[in-house]
Amino acid sequence: MATAGTVLEIPEIVGIGDARYRVAQGEGWRPPAGTIVVSADSHWLEGDIWIDRFPAHLKDRAPRMRFQNGGYELEVDGKLSTLEGQAERICAFECVPGFNNVEARLKDLDAEGVAKEILFPQRTLGMNRLEDLEYRMACFRAYNQHMSDVCAGQPGRLHGVAVLNWWDPDATRDALQEIKALGFKTALIPISPGKHADGEPVMYNSERMEPFWAAIEESGLPICYHIGENSKAGGRGLAGIFVMEQMGGMRNIWSTLVFGGVFDRNPGLCVVFVESGLHWVPGALQDADLIYQSFPTHVEPRLGHSPSYYWFNNCYATFMVDPAGLALIDRIGAGRAMWSSDYPHNESTLGYTRSAIEAVFKSTSEADARKIVGGNAIEVFGL
Repeated sequence: MATAGTVLEIPEIVGIGDARYRVAQGEGWRPPAGTIVVSADSHWLEGDIWIDRFPAHLKDRAPRMRFQNGGYELEVDGKLSTLEGQAERICAFECVPGFNNVEARLKDLDAEGVAKEILFPQRTLGMNRLEDLEYRMACFRAYNQHMSDVCAGQPGRLHGVAVLNWWDPDATRDALQEIKALGFKTALIPISPGKHADGEPVMYNSERMEPFWAAIEESGLPICYHIGENSKAGGRGLAGIFVMEQMGGMRNIWSTLVFGGVFDRNPGLCVVFVESGLHWVPGALQDADLIYQSFPTHVEPRLGHSPSYYWFNNCYATFMVDPAGLALIDRIGAGRAMWSSDYPHNESTLGYTRSAIEAVFKSTSEADARKIVGGNAIEVFGL
């Protein structure tokens, strides 16, 4: 039932405000005994992590993170990556103590009943667009090493997401071995992948990328796509427009993998679509199957199965609060959905996590709810 004046169904969300001022929801609803709650999407603020891990010949160009101008300012290759005044605004969630302090984070997780987290990058996400590929790789390798160290201090509790080199498919196998040696159970690639070293656009459904996908399938690691990349929005209302655009679903990248035959050629692939919710999925499946049946002479390569088959065999999606998606869980598949807190972003459930998990249990059977709030993540990420 929606709260008066809004379609939001969890009263605690109304007036919740910036994450930095919230208090973890330590009281209230408890899940059934034996339930293991996993956030399949949380974030970690990197701090000044790069310079000590950068190769000697690039060290003078290493990114530097400093707290100044009311927030965290990241300098990448001598240039600030934040616009004037942005650091202070982003401090609305980047200044949550648990964002880069393990003790404070665990205190919030314990209060809200979250047993494990999958940790995605924060500022490192913005380095996808760096044009110097050697420099970009140095940034990602340093990040991976840092997150390996962070998670090693909390084994079984915190699990980082590595960033995988996607622009050099011939190097994928070695990159995955390095990632697995650091203890990672999953890796991240961008929705908009840019260009190869020779300037040719990276297209995930191209023949050139087949060694990339073959190496990933062989590794057994699930691959993640996460929202938060470039926006076409501008002008007044930018923040709201940007978040609406980002949360609009992953139809395009999912369609690329399906209709491009990536899943057909690599049936063991596991792909997780992160933070775009669940409600985009039923419409995408319906439209894709209709296209497949209605355009038999246009859809090439001809697939071995209807598009929806690949969703139910290869794909997953995460969400924080999605009553519209949960109402259609039979069309999505309870085994394909993973709850997350998105700690500690403003759109996160920090401050109402127990209520958000309760909403999952109210929406479906206890057995399916247990899968959604933790069981699926434990299986997919090998926790």
